[in-house]
Amino acid sequence: MKPEERKKLILASAKKLFSRNGYYQTQISDIIKDAGIARGTIYQYFANKEDVFVTLAEEYYSLWEESISLAAADLDLDMVNPVNYFRHRIKRTLFFFSQDKDLCNIALRVGLGLPGEMASVIKRFEERIIRLLIGDLKLGIDNGHVRQDLNVELTANLLTGALLSTAYHFYSRDAGKAKPLDINKTTEEITAVFAPGIFVKPYQPKGESRIRLL
Repeated sequence: MKPEERKKLILASAKKLFSRNGYYQTQISDIIKDAGIARGTIYQYFANKEDVFVTLAEEYYSLWEESISLAAADLDLDMVNPVNYFRHRIKRTLFFFSQDKDLCNIALRVGLGLPGEMASVIKRFEERIIRLLIGDLKLGIDNGHVRQDLNVELTANLLTGALLSTAYHFYSRDAGKAKPLDINKTTEEITAVFAPGIFVKPYQPKGESRIRLL
């Protein structure tokens, strides 16, 4: 097995175990056993269990940024109205969380309350989402689409909280009894709550969209 493939195998085992059992209940020996590798092998790639966890979290957040960037690249910003672009941001984020429930669980549940670098890497993800939304809102203000008096920092924090809480409720391992999330419907519901207070023009429920959002 090539070194990069072995590293991916270790991370896949760690992801499953962290999500299922939590950080403190998962030991290095558990990851080694699940991955089917020799004990010394894992230390060729990671310093300790914390290093494994941080690597998983950082890779997840990088994938999120890549997903958002690639999706935005497909949009013709001259042709998309501001509310549809807002919908697009919400939908892409919810869709991303739905793709890997173990990583979603680690980011939104397992990582909460952990000490040191592990806590800071979780916090950085939340801050990245907030910064992205602040940038969108400021651009909307500059272009005359978003209310000039909008508190962009407060609004970005409220939106981030709504998105993360929704993803946690429906996609974490604790969400086993929750009904499957209809991303299209939920996107419209979130948009209906926030858009009237954000945009200059009155909010209109979604009709035929001129863009393919996924």
